[in-house]
Amino acid sequence: MEIGNTIRSLRAEAGISQEELAERIFVSRQTISNWENGKFYPDVQSLALIAELFSVSIDSLVKGDLPMMESKIVQEDAKRLKRNAVFYGVLITVSIIVMTVSFLSENWLALGSGVVVYALAICFAFIVDNDKKRLEVRTYREIKALCDGVSIEEIKAQRENQQGGRGVMWKVFLGGVVGAVVAAAVVFVATLLG
Repeated sequence: MEIGNTIRSLRAEAGISQEELAERIFVSRQTISNWENGKFYPDVQSLALIAELFSVSIDSLVKGDLPMMESKIVQEDAKRLKRNAVFYGVLITVSIIVMTVSFLSENWLALGSGVVVYALAICFAFIVDNDKKRLEVRTYREIKALCDGVSIEEIKAQRENQQGGRGVMWKVFLGGVVGAVVAAAVVFVATLLG
């Protein structure tokens, strides 16, 4: 993190110790040391106080760390998207299994619980779709690229080179319908055979 070096340099130029800086911005000397050694990042209030004390802009303090911040944001977004997609996949699979078994055993209460799980899966599908829109990723290839650390800008550039495809929401809806039809077909065939 560049901010630590920046704070150290500004402090040295002003001729003040870590302890003096800590007193002026209302933190501990250890906090200053942690910032300067790259262990922690200053909060917004501390950044504002440092900028005011040394007569610099907050932008100039954090400018060297912007690529790192952008990378962290992409990582967090990718992690959330991946987690929600896994929830969707697991819930849709469980719901189809529960509904099929429930229908075959004529356990209508369990069938209802399968429908509830299916509804939860659809909710996660909408969450994933909203995340995709917010992150401006459209295809599963783009999602995978995002999860692998490719920047949004690179994904957009690749998309411009490979235009095409239907909307993600349509695919999610179609996947849910196909899943329900397959489950109904399995139940129907099992009923005919049993």
